[in-house]
Amino acid sequence: MIWPGLATQTPSPSNIKFIEECKGRLHFGCGKQIVDTLIKEWYVSDSCCFQLVSIGESCHIALVNSALSGPLAKLNKFEALNKSAQIWNQCVEFSQYISPAASPSIEE
Repeated sequence: MIWPGLATQTPSPSNIKFIEECKGRLHFGCGKQIVDTLIKEWYVSDSCCFQLVSIGESCHIALVNSALSGPLAKLNKFEALNKSAQIWNQCVEFSQYISPAASPSIEE
């Protein structure tokens, strides 16, 4: 018997491809920081924030949902999704104030 609300939907092949493309654009260390932050009190580094914002919110959401239906299935989904939104919002806010532009050269 399948209980409503507890079944996980099998991702379509196009969703799987999208998730794999998103994973490929996010450095492993950055993904680990995000997972650590979802699981416990942690932080996402500045460079990881820039990387997260650069892959886009749809990738972030897809990766988090994929993790919550797989390796992080035991987490409270409501709390994890709220933390995920906080991570995204903080990274977007941070990236608006600090540009990842190259540092000025010595000749300037």
